Amino acid sequence: MPSNASRHEDPRVERTRAAVIDAAASLMMNDGPGAVTHANVAAAANVSRSTVYNHWTSREDLLRTAIDSIRNHKPAIEDLTGALRADLRTVLAPLITDLADDQRATMIATMMQRALHDPEVVTVRDEFLTEFAEVFARIVATAISSGELRPSVDAERSLASIVGSFLFMRFMSSIVFDNDAADQVIDDFISANAPR
Repeated sequence: MPSNASRHEDPRVERTRAAVIDAAASLMMNDGPGAVTHANVAAAANVSRSTVYNHWTSREDLLRTAIDSIRNHKPAIEDLTGALRADLRTVLAPLITDLADDQRATMIATMMQRALHDPEVVTVRDEFLTEFAEVFARIVATAISSGELRPSVDAERSLASIVGSFLFMRFMSSIVFDNDAADQVIDDFISANAPR
């Protein structure tokens, strides 16, 4: 039996993996995370369920891969410059783009709703939030060190405030959510938390 490494080098295996990832991403975008199951993905990719299980042993793995394949950018410490506004804009830009897009915004809303009662969605959501929060916390810590933010600024509450404002504008108000609206939230956050 071939090793895992040699299986991944086989072009047929790679084509099958790509078809499954495309199917999972399509289901996620069109029907939300509830549709991303081994059975649904296998049917959409026209492969057997056991083929999907061979590559993604859990539904969490499948959800993680689907989200990874459709997200615009993974936040990374290496992307940071040390300039508060620029770094906030860099890290928040993919979320802003997603919320401004009707299809992606619908997927985000569905994911939030689904997380109320689907533990596998909660697990994957929390992993992505943790990853995002770590980069955001670095931005806040750097800005506190450089004197751009007050020492009392709490990174977790700040993230909740900014993202909460984005979600409120997009889903619960008549405000048009776009780059200008997002920039205003970012500027308001910086202004409200600048040293006095």
